[in-house]
Amino acid sequence: MKNSLITILALLSLNAVAVPIIDSKEYKVMLSNTYFLNSNEPDIVNQVFRELADITLAATNKPLLGDSYLSKIRQVRFYDVQHACTLKKLGYIFRERTEKNQSEVTLKYRHVDLYMSHFEDVSSQHTDATTKLEADYSVTHSGVWKVVYGHSTKVPNTRNINEIKDINKHFDGFEHAYQLPDAMPLNLVSGLNVYERVYKGPTVDLGRQQAEFSITLWYQNELSNTPLVAELSFKYAEQQGDFSKTVTQRAAHLFESISNNLDYIDSTSMTKTQLVYHHQPNFCVE
Repeated sequence: MKNSLITILALLSLNAVAVPIIDSKEYKVMLSNTYFLNSNEPDIVNQVFRELADITLAATNKPLLGDSYLSKIRQVRFYDVQHACTLKKLGYIFRERTEKNQSEVTLKYRHVDLYMSHFEDVSSQHTDATTKLEADYSVTHSGVWKVVYGHSTKVPNTRNINEIKDINKHFDGFEHAYQLPDAMPLNLVSGLNVYERVYKGPTVDLGRQQAEFSITLWYQNELSNTPLVAELSFKYAEQQGDFSKTVTQRAAHLFESISNNLDYIDSTSMTKTQLVYHHQPNFCVE
């Protein structure tokens, strides 16, 4: 009897560990980049948020609170093995962000199956590593919802990235799982060094969680007049994954309302990651 009880408790413990806990949810729509110019960028951002305020109030009976402001200016680079695109084929992206001469790298695994993403080992022994499991929602050109689950870890970086070694040294879980050679070259995907500007926007009360809006603009460089891509998103977080029915329903209704009614949307636009890998079409051609 005692042994049976121990076995049952052990199985329960394993099941508890195996249940994925989503830390955050982010809902994304792509905007037409033709509206945004360097000369009028803040004005257009404010126009988008003014229209969004009406849509949000109608969808949730809650007002948008707060103003928008330029919160981040940074360089964004993606790395992969040229032609083979080894990371992309494994379901990974490896990204570097540099802001005020400080670099951080993120290793992210993405899959439409929550459990597949959850079980992927993106661990790092770095003392300042942060890991999360998030759900990213978007809408296809035909209006169908799409969700991708991303399991990622980010760490501060001082390495000059040019080899798989620069991933292996940061992310021991990846190294143990795939054992890719340290000397395998990494290249800047599509040769693209993105100039990113992020506007942090207002928030809306969904219930237990506040959702925060942002607009992200990617330019080819600092001198570009029109962004390569523009994205509007809102997200909310809960470390224990305790998302109530009210919050979930309000977020879903808000997302549908934005997707159907916001004038600035471009449903044919590529996502940010798609843009990087398609900017130079032959980067992944073997």
